[in-house]
Amino acid sequence: MTKMVIYMQKAGSEESCIKKFVRWLIDRTGAGDFTKTIIPRHALHPMYSLGGLASLMFFLLAFTGIIQLMFYVPAFGEENIAYESVRHFTESVPYGFVVRGIHSYAATLMILLSMLHFLRVYFTGAYAKPRELTYIVGIVAGLLSIASAFLGYSLRMDHISVEAIRIGQSLILQLPGGNWLYSLIFGSGAFDEVIPRFLAFHIGVAALLGIILLLHFYMIHTHHISPPYDDSEPEPAIPFYPNFLFTELAVAVVVIGALVTFSAAFPPELGFKFVFGKELPVGQPEWYLMAMYALIKTGIDPVLAGLVIPSIGLLIFVIMPWVDPLYSRHPMNRRIATTYGLIFVGEYLMFFLYGQLTPGEQIPLINALLLAIAIALVMGYVGFRLTSKPVPPKRTQKQRSDDAPSYAVKVLLKNVWWIAGLLLVSALVLGGLGVLNHLSENYYDAAMLFGSSIIMMGWSLFVAKIGLVDAKYLS
Repeated sequence: MTKMVIYMQKAGSEESCIKKFVRWLIDRTGAGDFTKTIIPRHALHPMYSLGGLASLMFFLLAFTGIIQLMFYVPAFGEENIAYESVRHFTESVPYGFVVRGIHSYAATLMILLSMLHFLRVYFTGAYAKPRELTYIVGIVAGLLSIASAFLGYSLRMDHISVEAIRIGQSLILQLPGGNWLYSLIFGSGAFDEVIPRFLAFHIGVAALLGIILLLHFYMIHTHHISPPYDDSEPEPAIPFYPNFLFTELAVAVVVIGALVTFSAAFPPELGFKFVFGKELPVGQPEWYLMAMYALIKTGIDPVLAGLVIPSIGLLIFVIMPWVDPLYSRHPMNRRIATTYGLIFVGEYLMFFLYGQLTPGEQIPLINALLLAIAIALVMGYVGFRLTSKPVPPKRTQKQRSDDAPSYAVKVLLKNVWWIAGLLLVSALVLGGLGVLNHLSENYYDAAMLFGSSIIMMGWSLFVAKIGLVDAKYLS
């Protein structure tokens, strides 16, 4: 009995030492403000996680990009060495298809999530004072993401990449001072000069994007999360640490596992190898450039279609914090901003679909013009109707419900450790099977199993977090 008491005292002191170490670490890293932050209830909506997920994609891109740099050969030669190095990495290097798949899918997701994050910020008026500059810095980060993605997929040197490079060359040559810009970006224009330059630009733009993201995070931390768009008072919900932080960590683990699994199930494609004199199908650009490509295919001046019109459309978004009267942040109370946003989204989707459905074909200018006018009228009418009945502000603070937790929550809390344990065991079993397949050099099945194991590990962490720190908020 005495030994048991001594053991428990040691355990207690050990736990105390751990807590002291955590407090010391938080204090020395200056993270005390983060640990004291309370996340408001409206910020727990999934739409508020889009920016964080886009940032996760950036870190995955940096990690997988460094690995690919070890195998990539930035040269063309006589037989397209760069393309062969990408194919070798994908097909011959163990798990190369997973690394390249994560890189490819993460790039697509980063741009998609950034676009959705921007639309959430824009339509909810989250750019209101004092967050105007945070909004603009976010737009700059989005543009850098697209630029970095364009430079990255051009390095594959397949028929799609070469088509993108040639369109870029023609656009640059038609700009004022185009010859000087051309020599700076493309050198002589030979692929043996273009490839290493694009690789350097790709890395440089990605590094600049990382700096801009850090600035964006700092500004968000300084000005805090924007209040609810319906003008109600923010309702404190859960602490940032440990509740919200562990939730984000668990979600990140699940997303990484899903990307590994998806990359194994659907390895990234590689277009046709470009060789001079060989006839190849016309390459279509990546989806995020398809609308601009469709506009170029109408036959109007490429600079006007590829740079001027998109720049004007973007500039209106940039100045909107100063154009929008913002007596209310509710989208139904902001006719100018809401209507313009709906028209822009409608035009973007229309040109995207038009370009997607007409590979290698010209788009008649009159057809595109009529469709653009029709979309503008329809979306403008929708915006007008949505903003015809202003929504009154909600000044009273929302009251938390005192109702008892639901049956599902009760079952979860009662069996939380059984569920977490079962998920953990499943993760270990799947990981063990993955190791066996790896030893048999069955890398595709091993990657599928490893990805599934990571997903289960993430869910186990999430459920364990509920039992450890969320139980009092749910009960």
